[in-house]
Amino acid sequence: MTEKAPKDDGQQSQSADEWGQVFRSIESQIRREAARAVGVPEDSDWKAIGLETDDAARRNVAKAVGMDENAEWDSIGKSIEERGRSGIARFVGTSADSDWSDIGKAVETRVRTFLDDIFGNKAKGKATSESEDLVDPWE
Repeated sequence: MTEKAPKDDGQQSQSADEWGQVFRSIESQIRREAARAVGVPEDSDWKAIGLETDDAARRNVAKAVGMDENAEWDSIGKSIEERGRSGIARFVGTSADSDWSDIGKAVETRVRTFLDDIFGNKAKGKATSESEDLVDPWE
């Protein structure tokens, strides 16, 4: 078996530099494409691209929920929470402006009523008449 002579450090260094140039070129191209995609100048740095990405996302979410595209994240989040809470409140039978506590109480009341309607006093271990035997719902 013949051993190969080790490459000299000059060739290895040159090869590493060439690969470094290739990867820097790829990074530069990716950064330019990202800049184009979010609408900032092609020579923008990653920080500028990131800030614009956040702005673009915020504008799109604001429009999606029917708000002005200049709305801030706090306003957008508050609007989404209020709409969701209001919808759930109406669904469970409370007023649209109910808070989460009132909504939770309404859900609890509805669940208890539902279970009482199904099991009546049997759920408490009491028969409603002497002739009625307890029934185990798990049998």
